[in-house]
Amino acid sequence: MSVIGEQIKKYRGIRGMTQQEIADALGESSGRVIYNWEKGIGRPDCDKLAKLCDLLDVSADEMIGCRSMSERPTAAEWETIKKYRVLDEHGKEIVDYLIDSEYRRVSATGRKAKCRMLRMDYYTLPASAGTGNILDSELAEEILVPESKEAEKADFVISVGGDSMEPTYHDGDKVFVEKCDSVDVGEIGIFVVNGDVFIKERGDGCLISHNEKYKPIRLSEHDSVFCCGRVVGGVG
Repeated sequence: MSVIGEQIKKYRGIRGMTQQEIADALGESSGRVIYNWEKGIGRPDCDKLAKLCDLLDVSADEMIGCRSMSERPTAAEWETIKKYRVLDEHGKEIVDYLIDSEYRRVSATGRKAKCRMLRMDYYTLPASAGTGNILDSELAEEILVPESKEAEKADFVISVGGDSMEPTYHDGDKVFVEKCDSVDVGEIGIFVVNGDVFIKERGDGCLISHNEKYKPIRLSEHDSVFCCGRVVGGVG
């Protein structure tokens, strides 16, 4: 979650406003836009940020996390902001891309040895590696995980229940999952079969356990089956 995202969520809560109410006031079509901002996915442009400050009755300094004069934009930076505001959407996308690219480059070269932590949704109800459990979005909570390629790629974390995926994954292991509606044969995914959740390798017409003492789960046209995502690795 970004600083701005944290501030939006904080002051939205103080004002007692829903994400949809904020979206309506800003002229956005869906509260999902505000949800994404609060999660650090994208950010409001300068005009919408100004409207947000007015709407939530908070200063721009507070909204962007400035706590001292040194953190406030300089005169030259304000000139850049003014120029940004007159760009069309195509121009803003190019500027955003360049800024993000350069930010990642500088962050990578100047990164400290201390591992950065990422916030992710975590499903406490385990994906069964033996018998199934129902996956419910209301069961998700937020946890911190070490930054990694797998974490960057993943959308959520879920725990493994049972021993049927040993030795690849063990009971109680946490795994990173990338949301998708299908995986290739040979890939490990999170599947919901007739209301039950499984972590299995996709086979040809079946779901495969890595523990040889468990037989494959055969699937038929009468089964209700859908894929929640692809397992991209374990949480270290």
